[in-house]
Amino acid sequence: MVHEAMQAAKTLENEGISAGVVDLFTIKPLDAEAVVSWARKTGAVVVAENHNRNGGLYDAVTQVLSEECPVPCRCVAVEDEFGEVGPQGYLQKRFGLTAEHIVSQVHAVLERKK
Repeated sequence: MVHEAMQAAKTLENEGISAGVVDLFTIKPLDAEAVVSWARKTGAVVVAENHNRNGGLYDAVTQVLSEECPVPCRCVAVEDEFGEVGPQGYLQKRFGLTAEHIVSQVHAVLERKK
């Protein structure tokens, strides 16, 4: 998802929106300091993960933020449904794990900041 996030950041930059991409490659231990630091800098967070949104990185990040730095959050992840098997490109599109979906979630979270 880091690659997709980097593509999304380029698209957002072309729109005049500055976005930071942080690679939180582990849920445990979670780099809570980085999460809080970036949340303070940006005022909003979009978590992108190739995992179910329940019990994954999104839950870990929002738990930290709810206690340390409440900000609007959105998520790009597999919704609570059964997975499938197939080529990576198909699965990314099927579950919305794409740069385009990240961009749309950034727009949505920025609307919540207003």
